[in-house]
Amino acid sequence: MAYYPVMLNVKNKKCLVVGGGKVALRKILSLVEGEALVTAISPSFDEGIIELAAKEKVELIRREYQQGDVRGFFVAIAATDDEKVNKLVASDGEKYNVLVNVVDDKDLSSFMVPAIVKRGDLIISISTSGKSPLLSRMIKEKLESIFNDDYEKLLQKLYQKRMELKEKDFAKEEKMAIYRKIIEKSGLLK
Repeated sequence: MAYYPVMLNVKNKKCLVVGGGKVALRKILSLVEGEALVTAISPSFDEGIIELAAKEKVELIRREYQQGDVRGFFVAIAATDDEKVNKLVASDGEKYNVLVNVVDDKDLSSFMVPAIVKRGDLIISISTSGKSPLLSRMIKEKLESIFNDDYEKLLQKLYQKRMELKEKDFAKEEKMAIYRKIIEKSGLLK
């Protein structure tokens, strides 16, 4: 299966997480950050997930996943240790046209969740196509140590200049030279 890299807008969209452990918590936190409407299904939940539910950030359904539970969701993430449940979620996703990510099983997934480094509107995605989440995580940690808030400031400066230049009749090469000068002057990409 070939994947096309894309970022999804999950704001105010119903998203399902099947599982209640630490991995499910990481996925839920990411969805909550994206302002998704998150529901989690599991017989038991990590304390962090319970805390999010207490803050009304996630709806909890305390039971095993049942066939068809993905119906009506925008995306679903299967974050369980149970291969049968993960396969059922993937199968249901296909049946009900719901995008499904099965953690640690790219072959069952219709989409992948990359590791990300985010500094304001600057977002860098890292993926090893499911082959080594550890390598993705290590690269993420390295990039987090490099990219500070100055990159967000640079991004805003470039955006403002871009809006200014849209109003003027510059050739593409001239615009690129102006952008490069701003980037070089920042000293951030040495």
